[in-house]
Amino acid sequence: MTIDTGTVRLGRLGPFLLLGQLAWAAPGAASGTLLAALLADVTPAHKVGVFTAYAVAGAVTSAVGTVLGGLLSDRTRSRLGRRSPWLLGSAVLAAVALAAAGLTDDLVLVGVCYALFQLGVGTWVAALSALIPDHVPAGAIGRASAFAGFGYLLGQTAGGVVAGALVTTPSRGLILVPWLMVLVAVVLAVAVPGRDNRDEPRRVARRALALPASRDFWLAFAGRFLFILAILMITTFQLYLLTDYLGLSTADAGRVVGLATLLVGVLSAVSVIVAGVLADRLGRLKPVVGGAPVLLALGLVPLLAAPSLATELVFFGIVGLTLGAYLSVDQALMVAVLPDPGTAARDLGVLSIGSTLPGVVAPIAGGLLAGAVGYLAIFVVALVLAVAAAAVVLGIRSVR
Repeated sequence: MTIDTGTVRLGRLGPFLLLGQLAWAAPGAASGTLLAALLADVTPAHKVGVFTAYAVAGAVTSAVGTVLGGLLSDRTRSRLGRRSPWLLGSAVLAAVALAAAGLTDDLVLVGVCYALFQLGVGTWVAALSALIPDHVPAGAIGRASAFAGFGYLLGQTAGGVVAGALVTTPSRGLILVPWLMVLVAVVLAVAVPGRDNRDEPRRVARRALALPASRDFWLAFAGRFLFILAILMITTFQLYLLTDYLGLSTADAGRVVGLATLLVGVLSAVSVIVAGVLADRLGRLKPVVGGAPVLLALGLVPLLAAPSLATELVFFGIVGLTLGAYLSVDQALMVAVLPDPGTAARDLGVLSIGSTLPGVVAPIAGGLLAGAVGYLAIFVVALVLAVAAAAVVLGIRSVR
C-alpha cells in the first residue's frame, strides 16, 4: 500500500477526517426527518409512500455516487491530486440540490433534488474514505477510523438535533443544513492537499472496472449491510412510529427525535474512542465489529417486548454504544480487506454501498411489514438481521 505520510501525519489528519464525516452526516441525518415532516404537511394521506420513494431513489443515487465517484477519483490526475476535486464538486452538488428541495412544493422536483443530494453525498463519502489508505500507515488505521467514526456520530447527533428544532419549518431546514459540506470541502482542500499527480500513469480501465473477487471483502460488505439495515428498519420510520404508533404530536415527536439522537451521540462518543484505541493496541478488529450487532440485538428485546417511549429511548441508548464501537473500527476493517490500494476509493465506494443499500431495502421492507403486520414485525426482523451481521463478520479470515 502506498502511504503519503510526507503530506499529512495522523495527528493532523485525524481532526479533518472527523470534520469531513461530520460535514455530510449532519445534513444527511437532518434531511430524512425534515423530508418526512415536509411530506406530512404537503401530502399527509400519502406521506409514507412518497417518503419511501424518496428514500429508495436517494439510496440508489448515493450508491451510484460511491462507486462511480470512487472509480473516477482513483483515476483522476490533477494539480490538486485525486480526492480534492471530487470533494469540492460533490459538496457543491449536494448543497445546491438539497437547498433547491426546500424552495419548491412540487413533489416530483423535491424527489429529484433529494436524489441529486444523495448522489453528491455518495461521491463525497467515496473520496473522503480514501484519505485513510492514502495517508495513514497500517498501525494507525484503527485510530484514524475512530476519528472518522466519531465525526460521523457527531454529525448524526447534530443533524438529529437540528432536524428536531426545525421539524415544524422543514423547508427552512432543507435550505440551510447542506452548506456545511461546501465549507468543509474548502477546508479539506487547503488543510489536506493532494499531491500533484498529473504525471502518474493511468490504470487500465478494464482492471479498474473489475469488482474484487476477495471472499473477505464481500463478507465485510455483508456484515456492514446487515448491521446498518437492522438499525434502519427501526429509525427510517422513527417520526411516523412516534406519531402514528405511540400517538405523539409532530412537535413532541420532533423533540423526542432530538433527544434520542443526542442520547446516541453522547453514548457513542465514549464507545467510539475506547474501541478505536483498543483495536490498535490489541491488534484485533473482529471482536468489536462482530460484538456490536450482538449488543444491538439485545437492545431490541425491550422494544420488542413492550414498545413504548421508554423502551425506544433504551434502544437508542444501546444504538449509541453499539454504533460508536462499530464505526470506530468498521472503517479499519474495510481498509484491511481492500485487495488493491490502487483502487482504494473504488473499492471503499463498493463497501459503502453496504451502508447505502439498506436505505433502499429498509423503507420498502419496513413499509410493507408495518402495513401488513405492524411495527412489532419490524422489530423482530431487525433483531434477526443484527444476529446475522455478527455471524458474517466472524467468518472473515484475513482479519483478527
